[in-house]
Amino acid sequence: MNSNTAVLPLFQEDTEQDEALIQAPPVRLGMAAAAARLVAYRDTQFEDGEPRVNLVVDCPFCDHQHIHSAGLASAPRVCPRRSRCIGRPTGTYYFPAVQRDR
Repeated sequence: MNSNTAVLPLFQEDTEQDEALIQAPPVRLGMAAAAARLVAYRDTQFEDGEPRVNLVVDCPFCDHQHIHSAGLASAPRVCPRRSRCIGRPTGTYYFPAVQRDR
């Protein structure tokens, strides 16, 4: 009986050099306006019982909605601000106007 042995690489150890993958730099998407609206909700975490609002943004880069806390419904924080898209991190959006859902 012949005994043939082979050396197998363990734990991703390879005897051959891996060619480095060439990746293009990420495309800079820049800044774009996004539609935003306030959506009220009640949070049982806070004992004050005050209704709160979220700022819901229709992202122009990834076609999803991003949600930001906007504080109390009586005095929402919708000041001019800009945010980065999580799905496409090179894109930044801002809210030129915010609608309030009733």
